[in-house]
Amino acid sequence: MPTQKELTSAAQRLHSHLLKHHYFQGLLHGPDAGVRFNLRLWRFVKAGLDFVPWHDDYVFLQSQGYWILSNWMLHEATGDSQFRVIALESAEATLRLQQPEGFWLYPLPERRHLIATVEGDWGAIGLLAAFARAPRKEFLQAAVRWYDYLVQRIGFQAHSRGEAINYFDKPRGKIPNNSVEAIWLFLRLWKASGDERYLEHVYDLLDFLVDSQLSTGELPYIVDGPHEKGRAHYLCYQYNAFQFLKLAWAAALRSDPRLDHILPTLAGFLAQGVNPTGASAADCFNSGPENDYFTAVLAAALWEAQKLPIPEVAPPGWGEYTPSTKGPDMQALSGHCYSRVLERQRPDGSFAYSQGDYGFLRDGRSYPRPQVMTLYHLLYPACGNGFERTVAGGE
Repeated sequence: MPTQKELTSAAQRLHSHLLKHHYFQGLLHGPDAGVRFNLRLWRFVKAGLDFVPWHDDYVFLQSQGYWILSNWMLHEATGDSQFRVIALESAEATLRLQQPEGFWLYPLPERRHLIATVEGDWGAIGLLAAFARAPRKEFLQAAVRWYDYLVQRIGFQAHSRGEAINYFDKPRGKIPNNSVEAIWLFLRLWKASGDERYLEHVYDLLDFLVDSQLSTGELPYIVDGPHEKGRAHYLCYQYNAFQFLKLAWAAALRSDPRLDHILPTLAGFLAQGVNPTGASAADCFNSGPENDYFTAVLAAALWEAQKLPIPEVAPPGWGEYTPSTKGPDMQALSGHCYSRVLERQRPDGSFAYSQGDYGFLRDGRSYPRPQVMTLYHLLYPACGNGFERTVAGGE
């Protein structure tokens, strides 16, 4: 396992890169791997001709949220006031981008006509993190405006057990990842405000997750519904690592027996996702291509998993097991992943996006969204692996 000093040093180098190349007036901006045709092919052309001004400069609220959290964590880790200044400046910029109705615009042109749950959630998450450290009422009020828009305008889909939150303001499939994120956000709002109205949908969302979890412990990508066919697997370990962390933070905010059921089996699934090199497997069926932010989030999730209580029955994927052991050595697996991430850091502090796409292609452009996620997950064990929950008002 790399030392806290090594992880913090790597994070500071990456922060410096983001600050120099992607930060302006409180906003983290730059190109993105995108969706559909751009994700599958066009980004490789752009990567090969990176000197061309592609005019693909975007601001994602997901990036803003991770950036705000990371700066608070760096402030806590180093005591350097510049990180507090950046966190507050970024929260203020996030506030300015919010529309009067409470939502944030989606940046990519392919989806600009849609209001995305994930973007609004991360706008609110960043503001709640700022509110926890600098309790200015406008931060909390903006998060509440998003909640009201989300519940009243984007809404939910009924499930045989519980309900799933919609992905966009135009319904599509029932996607567990969005419901996981909503649970975490709703509990943050409850903790920050003390108002129990934010608990109204939490239990139905948890019921949906329990009903959807596969026997392997994996949470599927899409659950079958009236708007979209089900799809069990998509970037399995990356998606599920993000979900594991948010559910662990949700459990820290408010305990629930359903979380006690979901988390150990999900941890057992994640333990199977570490390649011999330490990189995260691309999905359930392929070891590559290699993507560093996949490995970073898997490292953080496995680090968090070591704190789980020993289950009475072995969850799927835990291998040889007795009640006196914890199955896989989560700390060792996490350290293997973190070591791989540090090996892959470039001299300027940044990370390439992917390598080994279609067997031989690579995308070395600097994308702020996955890089700021990597920044956050590098800091996770270095900052006591609980600081984010403290920022969020969880402890």
